[in-house]
Amino acid sequence: MEPTAETFSPAGSVLPGRDVPQLRLQARAVLVVDGDADARDGLAQMAFAWGYTPVLASSAEEGERLARHWLLDAALVDIFLPGRSGEQLLARLRSTFPAALLVGISALSDPALERLCRGMGADLFLGKPVRPDALARALAR
Repeated sequence: MEPTAETFSPAGSVLPGRDVPQLRLQARAVLVVDGDADARDGLAQMAFAWGYTPVLASSAEEGERLARHWLLDAALVDIFLPGRSGEQLLARLRSTFPAALLVGISALSDPALERLCRGMGADLFLGKPVRPDALARALAR
């Protein structure tokens, strides 16, 4: 599966100025939301290598906008994002995609934060840096 301009680009981000298609029914689409470009690119590269179509966003607002145009199988959401929080995005994604795998991610690996993420709709919580084996197990669910 080749990456498309609306999803994974060599720079690892959604290309600015592009209209998002009405609805993309790409197999195994995963929304990757992280304010850190390197972290976002790393997650996207792993997902792409495992057959997912990464849809990249750098903020909760951008992630929510993109999610309206995709049938998502999964979302990897950093909890601490610029603007609105990742927890709020998880809650919105859970109501829109009840069957999708939602994973909260944070450099702050704290049991209270994990409980908060799960309370907002996340199925799993992973600490940063995300280990490839942990992400592979999560996406295989």
